Amino acid sequence: MSEPQRQSRTPWYIAGAALVVVAAVVIIALVSGGGSDDGGSTPSSVASEDSFPPHVVRTSEIEAQDAGSPQRALLEWWQSFQFGDARGVLDRTSETTVSALGRAQLTELVNTRGQGLQGVEVLGATVEGDAASVRVGLLTFQPEKQGEPPPKTPTASKPATFAMRKEGDEWHFSEPSYLRPIIKNLRSRQQRKQQGGQQQNQQQQTNTETAPE
Repeated sequence: MSEPQRQSRTPWYIAGAALVVVAAVVIIALVSGGGSDDGGSTPSSVASEDSFPPHVVRTSEIEAQDAGSPQRALLEWWQSFQFGDARGVLDRTSETTVSALGRAQLTELVNTRGQGLQGVEVLGATVEGDAASVRVGLLTFQPEKQGEPPPKTPTASKPATFAMRKEGDEWHFSEPSYLRPIIKNLRSRQQRKQQGGQQQNQQQQTNTETAPE
């Protein structure tokens, strides 16, 4: 009578063992995945950044600078600008610079011209209290022929220095003189476009009035 009882319990042993294996796999997956969110760049993010135009600041370039340094803060500001992140740019710009340029104008500039901001390479920095000067190279990626994609390496670099100011515990971009000409150029283009539209409307109206009935 005991032999059939042992045989009837065999399937339950197999099912129980299978559940244990499944549970172990789930636990391993959770443990291995839970520790990967360290705030740094991941293989997937690096792969996606490889498809960006060459002038765009990479996360790896930011992480190469010391945390809390004005050099890192400048690259974070620059990347926010290139991504068209107006809120991020405003948060990383000094209050005096925002006031000098105008919050609305700076926001419009980032939204309109953000992706076209040229490349930048940090070369060094000098820090004196709450003020810092970051030396950079402004990079140009000029194709050999018109219509060709830009090269992966810069074709020219122009030296420049950007002021950074520490407000609280964070460094902020503080160089309004760099942005003023860009804002002025944007305004000029908008005015020319508006004037061109008005002239076109006037021409269309004239053609309508002189058309034979």
